[in-house]
Amino acid sequence: MSVTIIVIISNFALELADIFKPMTMNNFKLFSILVLFPFYLLADGIKSDAPISKPYKDKFMFLINSDPQMGDQFTEKSGLQVLNELLEMFVYETNSRKLKDKPDFVVWNGDLVWDAYQNAFDNFQRIVAKMKIPSVLVHGNHDGYDDDPKFLNLQENISGYRQLNYSFDYGKWHFVVISAQEKYNKDEQKKELLDWLDDDLRKNKDKQTMMFMHYHILPTGLSQMEFYTYFPVSFKNKLLDTITKYQNVKYVFSGHVHIGIKASIKTARTYKGTNFILAPTPVFARPFGEEYPKFDEKGSRYDKMGFYSEVHVNGDEVEIVGRKIYKTQKVKYPKKFKKFDENEDIRAFIPEGQLEYNEKLLNGDFSDGLNHWKSSWRYQKDKKPAFNNYVEDGKSILNYQAPYGSWTTDEYLENYQSVKYIENQLLNIQFTVSDSKHKGSGGYFRVFAYSKAGDLLGILLIHWGTQEYKVRFMPQSWAYNASGDRLGHLWLDQKLKLKEMLSFKINPDFKKVNELDINLSSLFNEFGKSVNVSEINHLTMAYGVWGRVNQRGKKFARSLHVNKIQLNPVDDKSNLIPANVTLNNEPMTKEKELDFSYLYKSEEFKKRTGKRQ
Repeated sequence: MSVTIIVIISNFALELADIFKPMTMNNFKLFSILVLFPFYLLADGIKSDAPISKPYKDKFMFLINSDPQMGDQFTEKSGLQVLNELLEMFVYETNSRKLKDKPDFVVWNGDLVWDAYQNAFDNFQRIVAKMKIPSVLVHGNHDGYDDDPKFLNLQENISGYRQLNYSFDYGKWHFVVISAQEKYNKDEQKKELLDWLDDDLRKNKDKQTMMFMHYHILPTGLSQMEFYTYFPVSFKNKLLDTITKYQNVKYVFSGHVHIGIKASIKTARTYKGTNFILAPTPVFARPFGEEYPKFDEKGSRYDKMGFYSEVHVNGDEVEIVGRKIYKTQKVKYPKKFKKFDENEDIRAFIPEGQLEYNEKLLNGDFSDGLNHWKSSWRYQKDKKPAFNNYVEDGKSILNYQAPYGSWTTDEYLENYQSVKYIENQLLNIQFTVSDSKHKGSGGYFRVFAYSKAGDLLGILLIHWGTQEYKVRFMPQSWAYNASGDRLGHLWLDQKLKLKEMLSFKINPDFKKVNELDINLSSLFNEFGKSVNVSEINHLTMAYGVWGRVNQRGKKFARSLHVNKIQLNPVDDKSNLIPANVTLNNEPMTKEKELDFSYLYKSEEFKKRTGKRQ
């Protein structure tokens, strides 16, 4: 209806122009304003299900503020106090902009609050209600589960409508908003979302479209985000297919990841014609470990924080600009982004057990580099990369140097290969490891046994390191990569209790080449009754390193050099091995419980770990 009125007004204006040709230009401008302005107000004020709608405005600009994460107005937590201050500053700065720099609206791209308490929503409303421009609210994973009404109540109070998934037109562009997965955990809810999205994009397939969704959907370059996305992976793939189906979605902006401007630009990818961008956030970034120096505020409580983006639209043209609250410095995003190849991180789309496997282990001596070995994409800093994965002097080298960032738990890096399981084989690994000056890093070898259908049957884990009780994300990422689903940070403990996992903690010699021997068939027979060993069809063998992360960039580091990995038939000499698992010919003993994630298990474990060195 708005569009119809605009067309009528435009035709009426042309007729007026013919009638009043004798008038001077200044008089005509004044007359046009007096006569036409009420009609424009009428057209813009028509009630709609959409938050805003100005299809006649070709040139405009809007802001994206992702993850403001408000707490209580009177919080005693210093981190939340800073976020309160940043939001106040952002609103004041936006309202103070001069007319030519004034945005048309702001998109709050999820995680409006730190936790879904009413006082946090009240605090967000208290601050954002001062905005002099419209707000488009996106539901994030921190903003409430299932039928919790607090987000919708806030949305209605701020923007005048109650919708989790909706769309609107502005200029030549169509805009689509979907909520975080926490609002559609049931299968029927997922289907409803996919059906709604497909219908909306199909109806608007001739319109260039931008989309806002809190969760990321492509890999980010950090291992801690591998599982922290849409799940199960089958749903994520359907969502991704829907977004790219009609070729009209040109930009997808996600929050959730907590990212600065430099990493936002470097992680942006084009996939099947759609640009996927992780929008910069006010909250302290995850461990990407770098930012443009022009944004440095060393000594300030706002250092490495306070980022947002401007999106400038002029007809079909789009320009994205990275900004920092209360700073004049800007960084323009490139017009084009690197194309994403699924083979860069194939487990993001296909669970590990369903990948193609080799009939035998290939390139175990690394004479052909890392050919036949796979790995997950990892973010590369410009200087002193955190994740290093290469072959040198015939050795596969994994080196982790902790980058600074929030979420001070862990990151990992690994190589893996899937091979056909053949009974009566001996796995032999020759390797060296480095020690670390700082406690909080380690390494591992893992063997995941899969059925022909790709279901995970059993796990073998060989690991070493310090402060393993602080590891939280790595096991969850292993679970997502193996199953395509979130299984929680205690799933390894459950596997151990069910005897579906065998774990050995070892102490490698830092001064020499270590030799690890594993009699796979004999070891698999030690699984519990729930594991049908006869169903094992193929194995994924992986080796990796992990390390902690912290905001100060403390140098948690770990290196693993693998000289050779080989699978050999069990022969008479194999019988001389004193146990199913030996390190340097010394028998290794199975663990009864895991150190991983102790910090997150119970108060008893927290007390226990507090006494550890």
